[in-house]
Amino acid sequence: MASARNMVIAGDYQGCRVFCMTGKLAYISGTMKKMDDIFLTPEFVTRYELMTEDIIRSGNSLLLTGVLDPGNLLKLRIHATPAMQKKGIYTVALKFEDDKRSLLEIDEKTFRAIERRMRTPE
Repeated sequence: MASARNMVIAGDYQGCRVFCMTGKLAYISGTMKKMDDIFLTPEFVTRYELMTEDIIRSGNSLLLTGVLDPGNLLKLRIHATPAMQKKGIYTVALKFEDDKRSLLEIDEKTFRAIERRMRTPE
């Protein structure tokens, strides 16, 4: 069975790993880029969006603007299919407080942690 890479695949922080602590808190590890960890909470993330085929095809995602070059859109469409989501692989676009943007490929556990934390800040 395929598994998610749990990394930032495009945009700012590209190449950084995404981790989930006890299913409640997800963060981008800054170890490789020699920066602080970025917690995926409402304090740091202003908006998040699950990428689906329809959103990518229509071009309605404000978060994708400036993150990807047009050549990567086909690759992203393959990642954002319902078949991949059934396998537990999600592609999520994030916009941070400092106007940086990232595109993540994450597993279901990490996606649920982000979703839970963004809905109800603790």
